[in-house]
Amino acid sequence: MDTEQILRLMQNAGFRVHGADAQFIYIEDPACVLRAFATFAEYAWLAVVGATGLLLFGWAISMIRGAKNDIFTNLRNLILILGIVSAAGPIINVIFGDDLFRRGCSTAEISIADVQEMLAARNTRLARQSDDLYEEFDIYDTGVIAAPDNAPASNEEAESTVNTPEQNSVASHPIRAHESGRDVVYTYTNQSQTRRSSGTRAWRNNNPGNIRPGRFTDSAGSIGRAGGFAAFPDEQTGMDAIILLLKTPRYQAKTLAQAISAWAPPSDGNNTSSYQQQVSNETGVALSTPLHSLDDSQLWQVARVIRRIEGWTAGRETQE
Repeated sequence: MDTEQILRLMQNAGFRVHGADAQFIYIEDPACVLRAFATFAEYAWLAVVGATGLLLFGWAISMIRGAKNDIFTNLRNLILILGIVSAAGPIINVIFGDDLFRRGCSTAEISIADVQEMLAARNTRLARQSDDLYEEFDIYDTGVIAAPDNAPASNEEAESTVNTPEQNSVASHPIRAHESGRDVVYTYTNQSQTRRSSGTRAWRNNNPGNIRPGRFTDSAGSIGRAGGFAAFPDEQTGMDAIILLLKTPRYQAKTLAQAISAWAPPSDGNNTSSYQQQVSNETGVALSTPLHSLDDSQLWQVARVIRRIEGWTAGRETQE
């Protein structure tokens, strides 16, 4: 499917598309609060029109019943009110030279290659979850993080239980992972399997950052997906994936605050401001600090806080 068709589909789906180049499609951030005010203004205008209709109807009834109302003067005043309300938006946009609300909304990038890959998978009817369209349509290039479906209710540190090879009765290395209900089943090189159940999604997927699947996670060592998130062979690989993602150009160009906002946007139900403050407080790094200025030890501290906030609580692991 060419880019023009993708743009039309996105516009039909309600996205405000700002343009595209050879690599990315640029859309208005769906989480922009200012756009909610624009929607409110549209509904307010409809309410004014409805109220006007009711007033006209009332005046007509009163005149039929003999009231001496100057309906033409009233009608003129209503037309003036409607005209002012209708013209206010276009006039403001003319003054500012653009969509005023758009100026206050950030722009998000969508990788055209990722969209094409997702569409190709759909066309070939690959085994997918019913909600994969939402999970794979990642406007932050696998950096969008939703709250784990079984995350602790409080922000207290969840205790970590990491299974070592000695603790795991299966000595081979996991090469595949797939979802089985809410569980995750790992297949090893010797074809034996272990099942992870209960616990948080991050633990079941060995994905402490709750990173969405895509080309990035494939290159970072993921071996499958479950619950809309990538699955890694072990916790260390999942932690390394957090560092690798924070080192990508898209994140390196951001401040710490912007990076956390991209990692855990409000549109995914996250308390982004609290997330940002916790990362800053626990790492000692100011939110205005450019991410590219952090060294490996500081990035590792950021990754550990992300792991805690995303929720890492071990469940049951059984051999099958």
